Amino acid sequence: MITDCHLHSFAREATPGTGAYVPPARDIRDYTTEAAPLGVRRAVVVQASVDGTDNSRLVAVLGTQGPVALRGVAMIGADADLPALHAAGFRATRVQDRARLGDSALASLPELADRVAEVGWHIELNTEPRSFDRIAAMLPGLPAGVRLVLDHIGHVDPAAPDALCRLLDTGRVWVKLSPTRISTDIGRYADLTALIGRIGTGFPERLLWGSDWPHVMTPEPLPEIPPMLDLCRAALSREAFDRCMWDNPEALYGF
Repeated sequence: MITDCHLHSFAREATPGTGAYVPPARDIRDYTTEAAPLGVRRAVVVQASVDGTDNSRLVAVLGTQGPVALRGVAMIGADADLPALHAAGFRATRVQDRARLGDSALASLPELADRVAEVGWHIELNTEPRSFDRIAAMLPGLPAGVRLVLDHIGHVDPAAPDALCRLLDTGRVWVKLSPTRISTDIGRYADLTALIGRIGTGFPERLLWGSDWPHVMTPEPLPEIPPMLDLCRAALSREAFDRCMWDNPEALYGF
């Protein structure tokens, strides 16, 4: 059984684009039609950047019934009602910290960690190696129970994983093995086998996997889920694979 810890859901009706991309007209029903036959039984829907801090569409998604159990990751503003979002199925908030988006958003991390600690959430970081040392330096000042999750394998260079491993060595950081943003071999992912094998050997208790469906800002042909799962099966031990796909998400997202 599989847990997909990173996907997005939009609307089947085309909507005007207000962000960095035009949202594809694909929603959670399209996702479950594709993913459920592959053994996906649980999934984490991440608030899309184009929706900003208005989580209302994702609240509705989490309330739908279907073959895949759902949890959510919000983007929150100062007025967010965290207990209400928690009751709706959210278990984390997300921070965008990419160089292409401008100044680092990490300055808000301590305050944000204090807020989410009150509802037992973690923080997901869409970040990159330029920020790893800063994140490590901030960890001792964050509430002890707040964990950080790196999206997209931290956007690390597969040939230079040492900085990522040092961050994982802190014991406070988890990582999503979502391959499509860093691989140059989409569909086979042979360039990631050694990287994922090293992470899986060193940190099996803090691995997650996410498909990044429906692959916004990605050229055709769009990635498919089966080769990603094949990569994880080949690179991870059976025990690490099972932890990545089922046990670890259960512990982190409270399925």
